[in-house]
Amino acid sequence: MTHAERSHTKRRLAERYGLEVSSDEIFQMAKSIAHGHGTLIAHQSRHVDHWQLVYQGQALRLVFDRQRRSIITALPPTPLA
Repeated sequence: MTHAERSHTKRRLAERYGLEVSSDEIFQMAKSIAHGHGTLIAHQSRHVDHWQLVYQGQALRLVFDRQRRSIITALPPTPLA
């Protein structure tokens, strides 16, 4: 994961979920997804999936690159029906 990608993910988590996270925390989230923790929501492309991962009691919607085993961004939370 490049510095720009990490910065982007940190900004989106802060903007959309109010979370201030470190690069290591993003790495741990990616590791959790890579090990099958969380819920697969959708396949975006051949290597990219959307996942829901509970982190600090919040359900996060994350875009994960399986090939690089990294989080690309955080999507806005799903509105409650």
